Amino acid sequence: MSKTNIRLVFFLIALIVVVKMYDRDRNETPRSESGENRADRQLAEQLTPSGPVEQKEGLAAAILIDVSGSMDESVAGVDGKKEKKIAIARRAALDLVGQFASYAADHQDEPVQLGIFEFSRRRGDPDCRPVVPMGAADRERAAAAIAGLEADGGTPIGQAMVTAKLALDKTGLTRRHLLVVTDGENTDGVEPDRVAVAIGKRPEIERPAIYFVAFDVDAGRFNTVRNAGGLVLSASNATELNSTLDSLLRGKILVEK
Repeated sequence: MSKTNIRLVFFLIALIVVVKMYDRDRNETPRSESGENRADRQLAEQLTPSGPVEQKEGLAAAILIDVSGSMDESVAGVDGKKEKKIAIARRAALDLVGQFASYAADHQDEPVQLGIFEFSRRRGDPDCRPVVPMGAADRERAAAAIAGLEADGGTPIGQAMVTAKLALDKTGLTRRHLLVVTDGENTDGVEPDRVAVAIGKRPEIERPAIYFVAFDVDAGRFNTVRNAGGLVLSASNATELNSTLDSLLRGKILVEK
C-alpha cells in the first residue's frame, strides 16, 4: 500500500472516531429546558404548599376581588343609575361575608373558613393582598376592611389565583373553592388559564373548584379558563353581579356536604 493510501486510511479512521465522539457527547448532554417548560416548572413550584397540612372535613373559600384601575369605571347600579364598579364590588364582598357567616351559624358542626383578597399590580405592593384574612366569617369585623377597597393598577389575575390557592391549602379543609371577580383580562404576570391548568395537575386534595365572574367584560375572554375546568359566568351590572354570586353560593359553594 502506498504512503498516500496509508495516510488516507488513517485520516478516515480519525474522522470516524471524531464523529462517534461528537454523537456520544451530544446524546449524553441533556437538552436545554425550553422557556415554556421552565415557566411551567416554576409555576408548579409556586403552587406547592410550603409544608404538610393535616386534612379535615370542612369548607374553605377564597374570594378574589379585582381592584385594578378599570374598576373605577361605572356601570348600572341596582337602581339603574351609574355607579362605580369598585363600590358595587364592596357591597357584593360584604354580602358574601354575611352569607358565609349565616351558613356557618347553621352548620356549627362543620368548619367554615372564608378569605377575601384584593388584587392589582401596584408599585411596592404584592399582587394579591388579604382584605379579610382566611378564617371564620364575621360581617361586622369585615365591613371596615372591605370599605377600604380602592381601584388602581394593573390586573394580575393568574398570580392572585396562586396566592389564593396557597391560602386554601393552609386551611387543610377538604372542600375548597376559588372565586375570581374581575372586569378585565390579565395584564400582568402569569395567565389565569395556565394557573388553572397547573392547579389541575396538583394532587386532588389541593385542587379547589374554580369560578370566574366576568363583571362588565365579555366572558368569552376567559374561555381558556373554562377549557381548563373553571366555571365562567358573566354579569354586566350590579343586579346581575349580585344574582350571579348568589346563585354560585347557593348552588355550588354553600351547599350541604
